[in-house]
Amino acid sequence: MTTESGGAARRVGVLSLVAVQAVTMAALGLLVTREAGADGSLDGEDGIVRVLAGHRGPTADWVSGWLSVLANTPAVVGVTLFCVLALLLLPPVRRWPEALFLGGSVAVQSAVFLLVTTLVNRPRPDVPRLDGTPPTSSFPSGHVGAALALYGGLAVLVLTRTRSRWRYPAAGILLLVPPAVGLSRMYRGMHHLSDVAGGLLNGTLTLLVIGAVCLAGRRTPGDTRHRHGGGTRPARTPATPAPGETAQPPRTPAVSGAATPPRSPRSTAVPATATPAPPPRPTTATGGSSAAGPSVADRPRGGRAPIVRHPPA
Repeated sequence: MTTESGGAARRVGVLSLVAVQAVTMAALGLLVTREAGADGSLDGEDGIVRVLAGHRGPTADWVSGWLSVLANTPAVVGVTLFCVLALLLLPPVRRWPEALFLGGSVAVQSAVFLLVTTLVNRPRPDVPRLDGTPPTSSFPSGHVGAALALYGGLAVLVLTRTRSRWRYPAAGILLLVPPAVGLSRMYRGMHHLSDVAGGLLNGTLTLLVIGAVCLAGRRTPGDTRHRHGGGTRPARTPATPAPGETAQPPRTPAVSGAATPPRSPRSTAVPATATPAPPPRPTTATGGSSAAGPSVADRPRGGRAPIVRHPPA
């Protein structure tokens, strides 16, 4: 109970960092707006947008439009709902932490974005725009932040919750979507470079905070790897016998009070009996006799004891 309450308190404390994130993003937006020129751009930003706008063409317009669609509100909401339902319905065990991480990242990023755009009123680039102008501020880019929260969140799940050899290429492709969306938004005249950087920062902070709340310290269902003395060890497979050998049946532990079945004659091995060593021979005194009498080696073969004559006193 104490461990669970401590974990819940830690998650609440980490979740409170969302307020710090919102304050940080708003402060950056106000700073950028104050330092920007009359056209709302920092030094050099206006030139980048104008160069991109000067190289527009039918193919580039179609590609940039397709990338913008990947990160607009209907697409982000639809892909997020599809992935959340897939995480809850397709696996044998429902992936609630992963589903909360993905859905929470998209929702928190959007909430911070709307709050910041309410406080920061930065104008958009002064170039012909290929999309309609939304009522929100130019800082930060909502398309870029939503793309990082969604596709970056999917990349995090692919890297941390799968073991496929294709997880690195898949995560790399997913992580390329947010910067590609940012380039397309500048190409279409909708954002400055600092707006794109602000969207990337907002999405990154969201993934860090929500990931610490939903994923940190949680193991994937079905992961039985041995970690730090916990978990389940994989069962040992019996050794394969060499050619010409007979596989031995597994040993079963003896049960107290149960009769032991007799072994088969082939498996019964007769232990070798050690031959006892002969007793040591008694040491004889000088002259072949001892105080206890003559030794066995001094006796004649006939079996009679030798006659010992003592000299008269």
